[in-house]
Amino acid sequence: MFDINWGLFLLASLTINSIPGADVVYVTGKYHVKGKKGAALSAAGLAVGYYFYIFLTWLGITAILLSTPSLYLVIQLIGAIYLIWMGKNILQSPPATTIENKEKNNPKKTKHYDFWGGFVISVLNPKVGLFFVSFFPQFITSSNPSYLILILGSVFCLGATFFNVFYCFIFSRLKKLSPNKSHLILGVIPGVILIFLGCLMIYETVSRFYQ
Repeated sequence: MFDINWGLFLLASLTINSIPGADVVYVTGKYHVKGKKGAALSAAGLAVGYYFYIFLTWLGITAILLSTPSLYLVIQLIGAIYLIWMGKNILQSPPATTIENKEKNNPKKTKHYDFWGGFVISVLNPKVGLFFVSFFPQFITSSNPSYLILILGSVFCLGATFFNVFYCFIFSRLKKLSPNKSHLILGVIPGVILIFLGCLMIYETVSRFYQ
């Protein structure tokens, strides 16, 4: 039906998605401080954020955004600062078992916070849009309809969400360790990594600006 090498696309998508990144670290950290529901809602928010850029790529807006250096710079800096802020929150938050009772008093607010937190992290990372703009055209020819980007994006998004949850499940097995060790691996390390990535993003963005 479509002139596309599905085998190559699926292999490339699975390979890229299987590499743990900031999203995996974020969802894992959320699992530690919010439990399964918090991690699932965060992963769902990230997925909607992916779709946001997939839709913009389909409309061609992402290419326009990337061609506006000043706007791209601002979004990158805001995203980096938000990443640092989320890392700080994960570091300062107690394990899920400690805060679950507090969340019972206001479950809707907590759910919204977890979902939108993941969404904002995706949207404030323009590198996601840059990736989609450069990745999908490798598999689309002029003979294919434009909406094929939405189909490829959906497949890629499902793969990304699967691995976000998969790695979270793998790391959750570490909960069986002593409380101190599990907090270090699931709470402290993800928080530090998010802060480091945010600082690195700021450094790279500012460095490119002054080149």
